[in-house]
Amino acid sequence: MKLPNFSGPAYESQSLIVAGERCINLYPEVVETPSGKNRMALYPCPGLSAFATLTDTPGRGLFGEDERLFAVGGATLFQITSAGVVTNRGAVAVNANPATLSVNGDGGDELFLTSGGSGYILDLLTNVLTLEADAGVVTMAGQLDGFFVALDATTSTMKISELLDGKTWDPLQSVQRTAASDPWEAMLISRREIFLFGEKTGEVWYNSGASPFPFEQRLGAFFEIGILAPFSIARLGHTMAWLGRSAQGSGIVYWMNGYTPNRISNHAVEWAIRNYIADGGVSNAIGWSYESQGHSFYVLTFPTQARTWVYDSTTNSWHERGKWSPISNDFIAYRPMFHAQMFDRNLVCDSQGSTVYALSSTVYVDSDSEVLRRVRRLPHLSQENKRLFFHSFELEAERGVGLVSGQGSDPVVVLRTSNDGGQTWGSDRERDVGPIGRYDQRIRWDGCGSGRDRVWEIWSSDPVPTRWFDAYVGVEVGSA
Repeated sequence: MKLPNFSGPAYESQSLIVAGERCINLYPEVVETPSGKNRMALYPCPGLSAFATLTDTPGRGLFGEDERLFAVGGATLFQITSAGVVTNRGAVAVNANPATLSVNGDGGDELFLTSGGSGYILDLLTNVLTLEADAGVVTMAGQLDGFFVALDATTSTMKISELLDGKTWDPLQSVQRTAASDPWEAMLISRREIFLFGEKTGEVWYNSGASPFPFEQRLGAFFEIGILAPFSIARLGHTMAWLGRSAQGSGIVYWMNGYTPNRISNHAVEWAIRNYIADGGVSNAIGWSYESQGHSFYVLTFPTQARTWVYDSTTNSWHERGKWSPISNDFIAYRPMFHAQMFDRNLVCDSQGSTVYALSSTVYVDSDSEVLRRVRRLPHLSQENKRLFFHSFELEAERGVGLVSGQGSDPVVVLRTSNDGGQTWGSDRERDVGPIGRYDQRIRWDGCGSGRDRVWEIWSSDPVPTRWFDAYVGVEVGSA
């Protein structure tokens, strides 16, 4: 029989007996032709190819525009060429928050950087970096219609620079929140509008051309969902996603549909987040996004718990990403963080190191060139609690993908099983995927025992393409 929902997402419920599916470093993709062998497939999340090395660590921000790429590593702003050559552009302050970067276009030729609560201007013509003391305390910033727009979350104040002049900040060109009592904590500029988030509510401002302050609150664009982690907010396609909260509760992930927050997390993700809140909190969660091969991914990392969840808006599904730790025998947080699409690459910072990586669908290693383990834990297989006798398990996958030499020249996939709904597990059993060119290799395990509630899990860590499509089980149903 064909196992149901093989190419499914991660969904680990409150009770593993109900649902305990995991999908780690793999994502489901719909096969868009009706004549395909399968309707869904599991494809590998990208590996990491070193693009540049910073001389300060860790990566705290990344931005690219007009063929110029900038990264913040530790307490330093860097510029990086298309060949990966790194130039130090100056020192910046540091605190626990990420850095934000934006530019005001050809009319201003300035890059505005926020880091450590301060604002800095890099003159893009002279490459001189200056601290902009008149900007005051700055938590995060962006650019709209030639104005740099900055949020000071300590005073719930939005302020703007002069038009096309990030070195001039008039203290009268600022506003404090009045629409609700919860102070602004986060800001994102999208669709030529300023989205401002408090703890429990949010609102939208736009450039109305008013004088003396040109921005006004957009009527009818007030929403009663706030933000739980200020730097969890990130663009997602033509809108945004964030980890939210409201007056009624917290720990739900939303995306903005017009001016209406819509829930995109599911109960399994929310159960995980609820546990993270109880285990050290999630206010430091960081979100970022990228697009690849028709998918739009929102990546949400919880640094305190070293866990990463990813939402794929194309399939409306969640999967996990993580770096395998042989020391703890478990996954830890996905190291890539922040993103810039530059030089025809999806570039990311290393949140714990000095490397800027390119996400690559043809590279099969993790950060520091270490193994990239991929796991699929399948749904329960049971039938009215009767004993099931399993003669075989066969994996349908891309075969003959071995490398010419070294690790991966004779790749394997590993199977293990649980007969108590995923609480405990049996021993690992390896099977060959096939050396290069052996496309008819069968990936089959015989003599798979029996059980009343069987969960199967497969994993692989060889640096080869990991594409899995289906699984077939030879099974007989007992009488009781």
